[in-house]
Amino acid sequence: MGNFIFLQILAAVCALSIITTLFNKRILDFPQAIGVPIVSAVLVFILQWSASLLNGNEFITINITSIQNAVRDIDFYDFLINGVICFILTASALTFKVSDLKNYWKPIGILASIALALCALFFASLMFGFQWLIGASIPFAVLLLLGAALGATDPIGIKGVLSSIKAPRHLMIKLEGESLFNDAVCIALFMTILHGLQGNGFSIVTTVEVLLYEIVVAGIIGWFFGQMTLRILSGKHEMESLILTTAFLACGSYLVALYAHASAPIACVVGGLIVGNRWHQILDEGEITYVNHFWHAIEGIINSFLFTLIGLELFILELNTSLILGGVVAFICLHLSRFLANFASFSLLSDVRKTSYNGSLTILSWGGVRGAISLALILSVSNVPELQPYSSFLVGYTFIVVLMSGVVCGLGLPAVMNAFYHNPNEPTTGFAGWYQRLVKRFNRKGYQYVLSEDEQGNEVITRYQPPPVVIQETPSSVGMALPLPKVIDKDGHDELAHPNGF
Repeated sequence: MGNFIFLQILAAVCALSIITTLFNKRILDFPQAIGVPIVSAVLVFILQWSASLLNGNEFITINITSIQNAVRDIDFYDFLINGVICFILTASALTFKVSDLKNYWKPIGILASIALALCALFFASLMFGFQWLIGASIPFAVLLLLGAALGATDPIGIKGVLSSIKAPRHLMIKLEGESLFNDAVCIALFMTILHGLQGNGFSIVTTVEVLLYEIVVAGIIGWFFGQMTLRILSGKHEMESLILTTAFLACGSYLVALYAHASAPIACVVGGLIVGNRWHQILDEGEITYVNHFWHAIEGIINSFLFTLIGLELFILELNTSLILGGVVAFICLHLSRFLANFASFSLLSDVRKTSYNGSLTILSWGGVRGAISLALILSVSNVPELQPYSSFLVGYTFIVVLMSGVVCGLGLPAVMNAFYHNPNEPTTGFAGWYQRLVKRFNRKGYQYVLSEDEQGNEVITRYQPPPVVIQETPSSVGMALPLPKVIDKDGHDELAHPNGF
């Protein structure tokens, strides 16, 4: 009859993904990147509780050990980093405009490079202090490796969060741009630290040379595949061939870059940017819409699989009080480090400060949702001999940080946005109202913006002016309106004069 193992695994993952996705959509209604891992983790808790409850029952048994072994056999790193991530990045790059990259290349570049490296350094320092306080002995280099893995803003998670809120376009471009490019820097930084831990030595000159090689060669590979794809699309084709050609663009450029020891994420992003910004010249809008709809559906399916697998990783964790406490502290240290790294990176750029919208850095720092890439990197090295004594801490901390990042940062981002961009429908009562008032303290300048559109449909940002206060001496007297003073930046800067400002 043959072996049906592949079909069995596919059927099981599909069934679990359907359960978690539908439960999240119909009950929780959270963004997919946040709700599905939570539902999956809850499902794991229920299975483990049921197994202990039914222990010794002769009719119904749940073999948790078999499930744990099956989850351990899943190579999460190969599935994501050496597999489906090429399709996710290419699908995002096909819809990202090069003109936006030209306008915002500086903040995107800083967020994806200098700020990421500083974040890893600050995180390792804070966690080293915490480990010293509790008497643990995790080496600084191991914590730096963890900080590098947790530095990546997940492109899947951030797209899921941004799709659920009304954010200003300039912030959406920066967050999506950062998530597209910082994966390559994150992986390169992670592998450099790993080689140092394995005794291969560390040299700043060698590291810079390797990074330059990876970026330049990846750019050339992406450019070649992008040009080749455009040449193929310009001839006669069927709708199926359009999809297959873009699929080959994703996996072909990624695979060649892997063999060339270059940055595979940069290769497929460059190829996607070239095709996505020039295929309007050779394809009609109906064909482009068809391909984009297909990739949107594929992206959703892959995301469902990934987020379900993230929750199932709880099977292989041995959670205890100290591990959970350490994970919560790691989450706090990570996002405090992201704030410090972003503000330190941009404080050196006076031109960015002068054209900065109120709250931009705060929103961008808060919106750094962590996801599957961080977990995949840590799981890939959990069995490395030099890291085995700390593998439970690394995997446990990463899992807790990823879940908390989605819940706290993902679900909390709308409230942070409301602190700087006026929303007449913001919550005012209950826990949500209390949380909104708490978050508004981030807005130290005190003024907000309003998003609107001009006659051509372009986004327009203006400062919000509340209605004037009406003073009445008695309830029956005619009130006198006192206009509010005009908002003036204390530094004399007018960020609204720069439509492409930070």
